[in-house]
Amino acid sequence: MILSLVRHGCFLLAFAAGVPETFGNDFKARVQPFLTNYCVSCHGPGKQKGKLRVDHLTASMEKREEAELWSRMLEAIEFGEMPSDRADKFPSRSEARFVQEWIARTLDEAGLKVEEKKDKEGYGNLVSHELLFSPAEKKRTIDVAARLWRISPQALTNMVRGARIVSNPFALEKPHGNFRDFKGKYPFNSLMAEQVTELTLAHSEKEAKNARKMIVQMREKGSTIDEANQEAIKRHYHHVLRRSPTEKEMSSLLTLIKKVDADLGIPRGLQAAYAAIILQPETLFRYEGTGSTDKNGLIALSRRELATFLSFALTDLPAETHILRAFENEKLSPRQILQTETRRLLDDEKRPVAKKRLLQFFQEYFDYQKAEDVFKDQVKGHKHWAPALVYDLNALVMHTLDKDKQVLKTLLTTREYLVYVNSHRDHGNPLAYNLPPDWKPTPKPFRFPKDQRMGVLTHPAWLVAHSGNFDNDPIRRGHWIRYKLLGGNIPDIPITVDAKLPDDKTMTLRERMHVTRVDECYKCHSKMNPLGLPFELYDHYGRFRFDELDKPVDATGKIVNTGVPGIDGEVNGPFELIERLANSTHCEQVFVRYVFRFFLGRNETLGDAKTLQEAHKAYVESDGSMKALLTSLLSSDSFIYRAKNEKGAPITE
Repeated sequence: MILSLVRHGCFLLAFAAGVPETFGNDFKARVQPFLTNYCVSCHGPGKQKGKLRVDHLTASMEKREEAELWSRMLEAIEFGEMPSDRADKFPSRSEARFVQEWIARTLDEAGLKVEEKKDKEGYGNLVSHELLFSPAEKKRTIDVAARLWRISPQALTNMVRGARIVSNPFALEKPHGNFRDFKGKYPFNSLMAEQVTELTLAHSEKEAKNARKMIVQMREKGSTIDEANQEAIKRHYHHVLRRSPTEKEMSSLLTLIKKVDADLGIPRGLQAAYAAIILQPETLFRYEGTGSTDKNGLIALSRRELATFLSFALTDLPAETHILRAFENEKLSPRQILQTETRRLLDDEKRPVAKKRLLQFFQEYFDYQKAEDVFKDQVKGHKHWAPALVYDLNALVMHTLDKDKQVLKTLLTTREYLVYVNSHRDHGNPLAYNLPPDWKPTPKPFRFPKDQRMGVLTHPAWLVAHSGNFDNDPIRRGHWIRYKLLGGNIPDIPITVDAKLPDDKTMTLRERMHVTRVDECYKCHSKMNPLGLPFELYDHYGRFRFDELDKPVDATGKIVNTGVPGIDGEVNGPFELIERLANSTHCEQVFVRYVFRFFLGRNETLGDAKTLQEAHKAYVESDGSMKALLTSLLSSDSFIYRAKNEKGAPITE
């Protein structure tokens, strides 16, 4: 259980009578020694950093000031703020987790309102990595209930094609380090309903006119008007919902056609019927949990639901006829069909929609498409055009996926780039890669010297995406590494902090970052700055450099307080940092967690431990194959089953 942050105003006081005796015993046996070993040196009688002192704390939560301090400690431990990287010793993950749970339970017993955050966008890393990949946790069952999803922007566009879409009402927000398609992130409001209705009417008007030709032909061959309208309705049902209408639905729509035709004229009735088909909830939302309940009390998604969800996961579109028919095969279990259809979609070279979906994952995971939104001044001798850099990195990702071996490690460590800059509007200037102006492009990968480039994190597209308009951004780069490779957590910037560096043109960026080293800032910046500073080996255009302001570039850094054996320590530059992380099993497992979030549309819970462990095993045993990883995830218990809520019914959002 995670308490919401005090500084975010979500800490509500409603005290109970006291604290259970067992909690008091735990305090004396384990919590108080924790405070003594890891906290009192900076927050005790001799020193009170941040004006905080913890040596006087007790197991009681009756005083407001003490309860607030406990909640601040919970936040600091949960987000890795404390101990800072300057500490002499650090708690183990199990020690920290026990104290977190003790604080949360004790506050809860004291009547304080708590807020779970680990299921919200951007907070997935709050779920204990150690527990998720502990063999003992594989016995857990799925604990996430059914959801109600809005269809994707692409699916809406595909459905109302022919209508002029000025702006897609279902458009997903650009992610800020997170994924676009996240459950419960997007509401369906009245303005959106109005926009969808207008698009639907425009689309239905065109489709009704086209269908009218078929109706006339059927009438000429002797069909009645009702028979012709029924055929038109059936065809539209199959186009939109991939099924036939029920008798009740058919009767209702035929009545609607007659009424509207009588009032407004032909073919307005058919237009209204077509619009009604699109505007029903089944069309605009993805339902879960209409299947049967198994012996463990879990709801198994129906075969049609699984077909729909698999298609959305890998193509971002409703299920095609081939997938729906595959799930009608009663001789095979749903899991077997999921595995077969996942492989088929991923191997389909004629219609590589699944590969495009995989590319989308890596675009959002590495977050490099933002390079196109970062303004840069044009400088003499270098034509900066970010779309060319993004195009090149897309090509590198697709090239790696085609080989499908050690995908993550290859993307992090490869020295071979696909450089197509001369094929773009940058006037043949490949200087972003430090290549000479007369360099000739080749369709084959170009291998860079070992001391210049290594993988995505030193690619100009990624460096530009994680930079500012006029400077590098070691903080943002370090934040990405802490979140996406180490699976860490860093609190949001407090609203009282003016997050700006001094504008002193005589100082290097590293020197200007001295303002982040004050105690109240560095508890968070210590988790980011040392990870991002090694990339000062490049300027904010992504170009390799030796000096900054006529001073030798300092590209040293440090990995601290990860709790992962073999990772922490100083690094002499970006290549040593990348190599250490790329060879870490921990980072590989964190990557699996992000793949899970993207393709299942939610954060993982401890009930997904078995799914994640089996997916990681599939990835390792297949020599780092994304196809094997996805096949495991998309045929897992987490994909097939849903839990029930307390009343026994599926939960929808």
